[in-house]
Amino acid sequence: MSILLEALILLVIFILYWCNRERRKYLKQRIGPKALLNIYQIGRNLSFMLTKKDLHLKGDTRLLQNGCILYSFHFGVWELMPYTLKKLGYNLGIIVNKYSENKKSYLVNLCDRFLYNFRSRGGIRIFYKEDTIKIVNFIKSGGLFGVLVDGNTFYSKFDKIKKLGRLCDVPVLPFAAYRQKGAGILNVGCNIGDLVRCRPLDYFWFYKSRKI
Repeated sequence: MSILLEALILLVIFILYWCNRERRKYLKQRIGPKALLNIYQIGRNLSFMLTKKDLHLKGDTRLLQNGCILYSFHFGVWELMPYTLKKLGYNLGIIVNKYSENKKSYLVNLCDRFLYNFRSRGGIRIFYKEDTIKIVNFIKSGGLFGVLVDGNTFYSKFDKIKKLGRLCDVPVLPFAAYRQKGAGILNVGCNIGDLVRCRPLDYFWFYKSRKI
C-alpha cells in the first residue's frame, strides 16, 4: 500500500511541477539543476508523512518538560513532529495557515479540511495567526508549541518566535524530522541550518511565504 501511495504522490507532484511554469522557474532559481531530484525527494517525504509513520526521538528532551516553542523549516517530514511527541504524552499545539481565507473554492476548502483533520489527530491543538492570546496561554500552561519559521528566507518568521519565547519565558528550540535509511528521525535541539546544507534535497525549495 505504501509503495502505491508513494507512486501516486510522485505522479501528482511531477504533474503539478510541469503545469506551473512560475514555480518551475522559482525552484530552479533556488536549487538549480537538482530541481527534479528535489521534487522526487519531496514526493517521497510527503508519502512518508501521509502514512503516519513513527519517528525515533533524538536529542536532549529535558527542556520539553515545562513548555517550550519548537521551530523548524519545511524540511524532511516535518508534519510528523507533533504526532510523535503527542504519542509520547506531551501536550502539543501548532500554528497553521488557513488557505481558504483568500481563495473561496471547493478544492481549497477541501484541502483545509483535510489538513485540519490530518494535523489535529490524537488531540493536537490547532491555532491560527489571530489566536495570539490562546497561544500564549497554551505555552504558559506547559504546552509545546510547534511552528515553521521559513518562507522566502530560512528565518523570515524567527524574530517573532523569539519575542513569543521571551513573552512566555520558555526556551525556543530547533527540531528536524527526516528519513534516514528508511526510518523516521525526530532530532530535537539540532542545527537545522547544517542539516539543510547536508541534505538540501529534503528542503521544500519551491515554498513561498504567504503574507501574514
